Amino acid sequence: MLEKVWLDQERDKHFGVCVAFSTVFTFASIIIAHYFIPFRVAGIELTGLIAVVLASLAASYPLIKYLEEEEEYFEENVDEMKDEFDLLERHKTELEVYLAFFLGVTLAFGVSSAFIPGAFETQHEVIGSIRPDVMTGRMFSPGFFMEIITNNISVFFSTFLLSFFLTAGMVFILVWNASIFGVFIAEVSKGLMEVPVVALSYLPHGILEIAAYIIAGLSGFFLSHEVRSVIQWKNKGNAMKLMGDSILFLFLGIVVLVIAAVIESTGA
Repeated sequence: MLEKVWLDQERDKHFGVCVAFSTVFTFASIIIAHYFIPFRVAGIELTGLIAVVLASLAASYPLIKYLEEEEEYFEENVDEMKDEFDLLERHKTELEVYLAFFLGVTLAFGVSSAFIPGAFETQHEVIGSIRPDVMTGRMFSPGFFMEIITNNISVFFSTFLLSFFLTAGMVFILVWNASIFGVFIAEVSKGLMEVPVVALSYLPHGILEIAAYIIAGLSGFFLSHEVRSVIQWKNKGNAMKLMGDSILFLFLGIVVLVIAAVIESTGA
């Protein structure tokens, strides 16, 4: 029932409520994972990973259903669409819905990390491996840009491929990255009250990276949907037009990701 209410809020473009739903659902997933499904492997607490799986399951229906409805709308009104240069204008509501979702999940993991220390060992392991500069205090190096862009590009194309073959996989990737970002912000903050200030310092490149991953997911979903339509000879002409949006989205996401890496590697 709550998933349908969440979907209604997406349809009505109540993005603040979407952030709230994402936060509450993620908090519930974390509580269930920590207190009711305690699980350890080789001494490592897996609460963080289980919470990501539960949050992904909870969010899959409202997020995927919304995309399917939007895709159906575009197919029916493709002839009335503006030219290709209005790509972001046509798809801005999907971007806003998924950005609201990402922010809500990030908030839940960040706050939970402050109140349940040690519950997110999996996320800490990943942070230590991809951001050793944070864990050891290393300053920017000449190769830092390549480290960042290599990691981000791999996440970008993983999101695209998962979304193309399995849309729910995109939701999982977004939740996982939101959990990493939330735990990371809590890690580098000295206290709960400092979290918003620290988060703001990472927004210039963070928002761009988030947007790029969302764009990758949307591109994979739209392309998958239209390829299926072409194969089945359903609205083939319209499907080919909409496939153009998917390809443009893919290139746009890569450009955004490169800009984000430049900002992050230079400390701007």
